[in-house]
Amino acid sequence: MLATVALWQAIPSILTIIASMFYRGRPLDVLALHAPAGRRSVYLKALLLLAAMQIMVGAIQYTFFPQEVHADQRQLVRLFGDQWLLALLVAGIGAPLWEELLFRGFLLSALAQTRLGFAGGALVSTVVWTALHAGYSLVGIAEVFLIGLFLSWLLWRTGSLRVPIFCHALYNSFVVVALQLVPPPQ
Repeated sequence: MLATVALWQAIPSILTIIASMFYRGRPLDVLALHAPAGRRSVYLKALLLLAAMQIMVGAIQYTFFPQEVHADQRQLVRLFGDQWLLALLVAGIGAPLWEELLFRGFLLSALAQTRLGFAGGALVSTVVWTALHAGYSLVGIAEVFLIGLFLSWLLWRTGSLRVPIFCHALYNSFVVVALQLVPPPQ
């Protein structure tokens, strides 16, 4: 199943890159895949902000909605099965690449050039991205939505899609490894 998911992740990535070739210039520019302005420390700062946000969100979730959090975690454990290394590749590399290319690199960038502006485009693209995760509990959906807004903000703040891809990849990888090391309660 995970191998099939990996294949289906490659298709939208390739199609997004092809579509960007026909949309106002070079794919690197259209998808904001150039290096972020400033130092490389921008990656560390972004990661620290993501960690701080996730600690706050996680504290609220585990305090008020532990059953929903555990249900979402069990769903992921069932999806990953015993193939956690493949899950790490699919969730930690494949998903961040295609999702960020499509939703923030292409869709958000295109919507930002309309009357919606960047903030409206970020909201719309994040809602659509969140809909991909419709199998989660409402608590999980809220977390995905907040992370999507944060990743959109990172794109706006740094001017580079590389930073949201980096943070998304580390976040997903952390989830896979954490669930492998500490499975949710039954």
